[in-house]
Amino acid sequence: MALEELFPIAARHGEGRRQAAWLFLLIAAGFVSSFTFACVTPFSAFALLSEATLTLPRALAVMAAIWLVNQIIGYLALGYPLDGLSMTWGATIGIAALAGTAVAAAIVAVARAWPLWSRLAAGFVAAIVAYEAVLFLAALVLGGSGNFAPGIVAKVALSDTGWLIGLAILRHGMLRFGLLRRDGPRPVTT
Repeated sequence: MALEELFPIAARHGEGRRQAAWLFLLIAAGFVSSFTFACVTPFSAFALLSEATLTLPRALAVMAAIWLVNQIIGYLALGYPLDGLSMTWGATIGIAALAGTAVAAAIVAVARAWPLWSRLAAGFVAAIVAYEAVLFLAALVLGGSGNFAPGIVAKVALSDTGWLIGLAILRHGMLRFGLLRRDGPRPVTT
């Protein structure tokens, strides 16, 4: 399977209908990762996956849904404190996730002349940098900047990379077995 089939929007910036199964899978993966990793949900992986397979408005909507699921799980199931600091951090994480998605989209779009794999890699790195930068700037005000030591950020990036690879393999399998529709150029009608 060609990389262009796996990541159709990144390969060609055309519109196309996406299957609900892929949207559901992304949000379900956000659900699972929120229980598994709580405060280190792989938002950068979701940023690139949604950006590369959906239009930007849909990618941002999916990211907002993943963030909302993450927050609901945190407050209702994981016992996040219901205080101003916790809610401010929650909002900051949402802003960082959306920023990572937008930056990934911008990088992938600007680097059109590059091979697709390098555009996707650059978009992923840009999503990580944007996400972590927003959180770090907030930590300078809210406290917790020690959580951005290089070793910690590297572990978060490695986790995001694992989720990205795993979900890309899952998407590949879904495409192979016909659980997702391969999107091609829209037919011209007269």
